[in-house]
Amino acid sequence: MNKNEFEQFLHNQIPVTKAMEFSVKEFTKLKVEISAKLEPNKNHQSTAFGGSISCLMTVAGWALTFANIKEVDPNAHIVISKSNIKYLKPIKKDFTAECTLTNEDDKINFLKMYNENHKGKLSVKVYCYEDDILAAEFEGQYVAFNNN
Repeated sequence: MNKNEFEQFLHNQIPVTKAMEFSVKEFTKLKVEISAKLEPNKNHQSTAFGGSISCLMTVAGWALTFANIKEVDPNAHIVISKSNIKYLKPIKKDFTAECTLTNEDDKINFLKMYNENHKGKLSVKVYCYEDDILAAEFEGQYVAFNNN
């Protein structure tokens, strides 16, 4: 699945991502980059709403998990099991979330656990930027499972 196909999939499966104008810039097993327009995500201070920032970062982590499990099991379900976010500065323009798989062992362990138990956990870090300035940091743990 290329980035355009994934964007359509994302908008169909998680409709809020279309309303929030999320756009997939990169979608690989090693890196996911998704951007959002400020306008549909503004708060009363004309900065990005914290919930929108959190959603963008949650979706980026989910997307990286999806990119790594889809070839192993295209029917796997992915949910977030825990997360933590740190807001570093107000966002006044369009913004982007980047999630990179930096440790190959994490992926190997995730897929091994999934293959053995039909359930695997992957922890990721996501960084949110306004231009090149870091605006928020996110850590999340995603669980992929198949009940069949």
